[in-house]
Amino acid sequence: RMLRCSLALASPLPLACTGGVFLSAPGSAFQGASVSMSDSDEFEYEDDGDPAEEEEGDEEAIQVENAFYEADDNRQNYPERALEQFQKVVTLETARGTEVVWRFKALQSMVGLCGRLGRFDDMVARYRELLSYMDKVTRNDASEAINAVLDSASSASDVSKLETIYELTLENLQATSNQRLWFSTSVKLAKLHLELGEVHKLQRLIRSLHKTCQKPDGTDDISKGSQLLEVYALEIQMCTVTKNSLRMKEIYPKTMELTTAIADPRNIAVIRESGGKMYMTEKKWEGAYNEFFEAFKNYQETGNSGRAKVMLKYVVLANMLALSDINPFDSREAKVYQDDPEISAMANLRTAFEQNDIGTVDKLTTNASYKILSDPFIRTYLQDLLRNIRLQVLQNTIRPYRCVRLQFLATELNVESEEVISLLVQLILDEKIAAKIDGTAGFLHVDASSKEEAMRFASLKKWVDSFERIHTGLLGKLNQMNPPPV
Repeated sequence: RMLRCSLALASPLPLACTGGVFLSAPGSAFQGASVSMSDSDEFEYEDDGDPAEEEEGDEEAIQVENAFYEADDNRQNYPERALEQFQKVVTLETARGTEVVWRFKALQSMVGLCGRLGRFDDMVARYRELLSYMDKVTRNDASEAINAVLDSASSASDVSKLETIYELTLENLQATSNQRLWFSTSVKLAKLHLELGEVHKLQRLIRSLHKTCQKPDGTDDISKGSQLLEVYALEIQMCTVTKNSLRMKEIYPKTMELTTAIADPRNIAVIRESGGKMYMTEKKWEGAYNEFFEAFKNYQETGNSGRAKVMLKYVVLANMLALSDINPFDSREAKVYQDDPEISAMANLRTAFEQNDIGTVDKLTTNASYKILSDPFIRTYLQDLLRNIRLQVLQNTIRPYRCVRLQFLATELNVESEEVISLLVQLILDEKIAAKIDGTAGFLHVDASSKEEAMRFASLKKWVDSFERIHTGLLGKLNQMNPPPV
């Protein structure tokens, strides 16, 4: 209860009240004086309610809060005890009424604990209960809770339970019209389908996602560029899995238009990696090199060092296949990984490739400790890589000869005679050498007037012709300056 007293005093003074008499404080100007209250003095009493009821309500709220924090303290080391205590929080707050604060947090913690303990049926049941309170909390709290549950559920060994979690989430989000959270959750589910190779489910979900990024006339809504980029990144990865190169060629230019305005390195890294693989299948090595290098930089920017290292391997592979003089390890980004054993092996492979050291190339690619061929993608293009280096070695080997035995060339390259003939045919067709293959006698006859020599003589002829023109011009000017006598 609150007591208010009003006294007519000239100035505020420190007073003490005893019984109905106010006494002046010692040391004041009115020391020793007393003021008696009469009937005319004004007193006001205000009663704010029964304090016993307020204290009882506060005690219940404090009890619920304390129970939550006690359970939270036990969550890490004593999960079973924490589950019981979180259940107590739910029971206590439910008994108090419709207010939803601590039971929502408790249910979120219980979902995570059930997943951690492998009780996925209980996890799904608790998650259903948690979703029933989504309309009772703020949108931010709902988003944070769903994202936390999905992150903890991603470690589930039973994929069917994980799919159930995603489906329950999407069903609830459609009812609440939380479009943004529905989109991000659908993207996570699509990535799960992609990882499991569930192409049909992935196709349906990509169509639903793409529809939310389109205008009423069916064209792409550029204002939703970030979401479009995520959808196209998923579809490009699906095209890589299904080897649908025609659809990928249709999508890829669209993603390049979007990346000029929207720079999300996570999506760009995936798109660039897929683009590099597309160019590799077409044997466009230079284009693949550029795409892989962009993917490498974007993976590094996002802190995904594992994928960045893989992309650097692909960069080196495409660089060798393109016969490029650019050394990718000269870049500042690549130097960070130069001491990594697997990257060091790729660097040594490139050095051996430049030096046409086919023995070292064979050693590096066949030794399992270097892990070069542990990557299926690199293994796919190993024969293209070996053929490139063999062509260079073969061309250098036959240069000083006019006639050379095929078996000798096979020994030098450490391949069969049939492979040597195939390589020679390619060099002849590419006009790298002018020669004839005598398969019966087992010899290669090199034309003395090879293409290189013909080009050399053609250059000399041009030089001589230019010199003659200059000589003729000078003579003409001299004749003009000194005309012959008449």
